Amino acid sequence: MLLSLSIRNIALMDRMQVEFSSGLHVLTGETGAGKSILVDAVALLLGGRAQKELIRTGEEKARVEGVFDVTDCPAVQALLKEQELDEGTELILSREITVSGRSACRVNGALLPLSQYQQFTALLMDIHGQHTHQALMDEKHHLAYLDASGDEGHRALLARVRQDFEAWHEARRALEALQKQSEQAGERMELLRIRQKELKNARLTAGEEEELQRERDRFRHAEKIESGLREAYGAVYDGASPAADALRTAASALKPIEGLDDRYAALRKRLEALYYEAEDAGLTLRDLLSSLDTDPDRMEAVEARLDLIRRLSRKYGGASTGEMIEKLRAIEEELAGFESLDADLDDAAKKEQRLSRQYQQSAGQLTQAREALARKFEKDMETQLSDLNMAGTRFRVFLPACPPGPLGSETAAFQIAPNRGEDMQPLSKIASGGELSRLMLAIKTVAARRDGVPSMIFDEIDTGISGRAAQVVGEKMAAIAKERQVLCVTHLQQIAALADHHYLVEKYFEDGRTHTRLTPLAGEARVSEIARMLGGDEDSAKKHAREMIRK
Repeated sequence: MLLSLSIRNIALMDRMQVEFSSGLHVLTGETGAGKSILVDAVALLLGGRAQKELIRTGEEKARVEGVFDVTDCPAVQALLKEQELDEGTELILSREITVSGRSACRVNGALLPLSQYQQFTALLMDIHGQHTHQALMDEKHHLAYLDASGDEGHRALLARVRQDFEAWHEARRALEALQKQSEQAGERMELLRIRQKELKNARLTAGEEEELQRERDRFRHAEKIESGLREAYGAVYDGASPAADALRTAASALKPIEGLDDRYAALRKRLEALYYEAEDAGLTLRDLLSSLDTDPDRMEAVEARLDLIRRLSRKYGGASTGEMIEKLRAIEEELAGFESLDADLDDAAKKEQRLSRQYQQSAGQLTQAREALARKFEKDMETQLSDLNMAGTRFRVFLPACPPGPLGSETAAFQIAPNRGEDMQPLSKIASGGELSRLMLAIKTVAARRDGVPSMIFDEIDTGISGRAAQVVGEKMAAIAKERQVLCVTHLQQIAALADHHYLVEKYFEDGRTHTRLTPLAGEARVSEIARMLGGDEDSAKKHAREMIRK
């Protein structure tokens, strides 16, 4: 229930604070006084479109804040707990907009995204204005009105159908993706197998190209290599006076005197070590000479192998042998994945069929529930319409089939016959403005019996009615107000006289600016306002107003 509303810089309302309680609250005032602006401010608070045009001229920002009693709102309390926000019996909503177009939403002081903010507002208050009459004329909204009259079990079934549809829809998309992949698989697999065979037959090894290049260089410089090795071998080990023999002779010459001085002994050891090193180098040079490969066939094979590697490298974007080996591994993994595609496709088809059956089952249960709900809704509506001075009106709910969707496999269409003996016709063809007002009020009365939002706003939905019809509409609103807090903007004195709380919306001029204020009315002030709405002679109008209030 809305406890208080604070408005700052919304249109003509520069600063307004108003308190509310339970029961029927009626807001009246001259045309243009700002009643619709007040409703716009509440709509903004509830998460409606943040229009910067609402900001009072000359101001940079506007703000609206509402304090709600959520003692009897377990859904709101559960959402507060889920969002880890301050819990308690009161909830504070606030909305701020700026001329730059920015908007801020807060719940108990915590800044929230608009989508999360609207989760709270949807549970707290509902606005029904003249535009909802047009929604009633459009059959695409009828199913929502029917479902709103259902109980908690019906809402749970609606949620299950939506979940089942989304699961089935996701499985269907996954199956279609696999089917498309399967259609393209043949071409892809053929290409992959050609590349697999090509790379596999090449028998590449990492670093092979570099080693082959070194071997090719040795073939190209074979004569120069042999000449250098042979000359070095002759000088060190196999010449007329090899270096190894000279070193051995020098070491032997120092042997007789090594005992005379430690330096001689150390030098002999060094020369002896150099002899052995020279001998080893000579043997290595000999082995290198004997291993020189000048086989032209081998040289041709190296060139051919290098040519193959380079052709493959160009084909695969300049890849090295190591990268082409990785490419082969990736190709084989992809081929293995294609080999399991048939099994995946079969599993996906089975899952899609299972979830389709699950959705059809829950959607079928929803269809049965709606058929039963429609019959009850028809009876309740005819009862309400009879109370609203439309006795004898027949009201029917049709449930034509539609393609399966998150709301089930049928839609709804309301038809009425306002007069006895007439055929049923769609609302859009025969309902007048006054009838639409009463039809909407009847729908809201039926919905109010279910666990719904604790507060409702009716913005001049009494358009097109007067006299006795206006009286019964007011009585119906008063009946709803026994179960829900009701705020009603009206121009009808019959409805104003039934209010538990009456507020006057009026404009005034001060300090060079026009302002709008909201004033609670009681006693003679209320009598005067209802008399103004009645028109005519002031004394007789006030007398009539007092009688209306007394009754």
